[in-house]
Amino acid sequence: MYDSIVLDRKQVVSKSLRAKYLWWLDKISMSVADVVLFDTNEHIKYVTKEFNLPKEKFERIFIGADTDIFFPVDDNGKDDDKFKVLFYGTFIPLQGVEYIIKAAKELENEKDILFIMIGNGQEKKKALSIAKELNVNNISFLDSYSQPRLSDEIAKADVCLGIFGDTEKARRVIPNKVFECVAMKRTVITADTLAARELFKDNEVVFVKISDSKAIAEAILKLKKDKTMAKIIAENGYKKFLSETTIKKLGYQLLNMIKRYEQ
Repeated sequence: MYDSIVLDRKQVVSKSLRAKYLWWLDKISMSVADVVLFDTNEHIKYVTKEFNLPKEKFERIFIGADTDIFFPVDDNGKDDDKFKVLFYGTFIPLQGVEYIIKAAKELENEKDILFIMIGNGQEKKKALSIAKELNVNNISFLDSYSQPRLSDEIAKADVCLGIFGDTEKARRVIPNKVFECVAMKRTVITADTLAARELFKDNEVVFVKISDSKAIAEAILKLKKDKTMAKIIAENGYKKFLSETTIKKLGYQLLNMIKRYEQ
């Protein structure tokens, strides 16, 4: 809570009493637990240092995705006249939506590229303001969808976007959307971070420099021009998902953890 609310989203002043309360709430909660689960080793490194806790009580388990909702479908629903680039999220700082909007501006002369940005949240108004200021006309902003409807939009996308925000939290997480999109065998572009590389390699997702709109735009254009490469990356990402992050795989991992701590 402290990391998300105070440091990343800056919804609470860092020196305030509420910030201190959230810090202690996190520390006490983790201190009394027998085992604490986090999504990446980078996250664990931060937490153990920030809260002065022994790393032995922490375990990494990737987030994964619900394959009853997110699974590969054929391309029949795609619009062949448009190359669709999809982002969805809650418009929080770590997602770096401003860099996506600026990437769209970079690609405004590519008339067949359409950006779709789904969701509501903290920085949605700021995002709309940036788009208006830059006179961006190749983005459709839509409100939040349910997960089943999101999966329909992912199926229609040619490329899906992860996170790009210039925040410390962005550097230590792999967001839900990355798992969900690779689970649907879609090509994903996301920031090149140590956290993301705990699971993925270069040929499984497309890594770009964090908070770099030009790098995002260049990656999109490259994938548009080389459909074979895009398909190979999507296939590889899906294989990685199946091998390590299905619900069944993560369930076995969690069960083995519990057995170890019971001994």
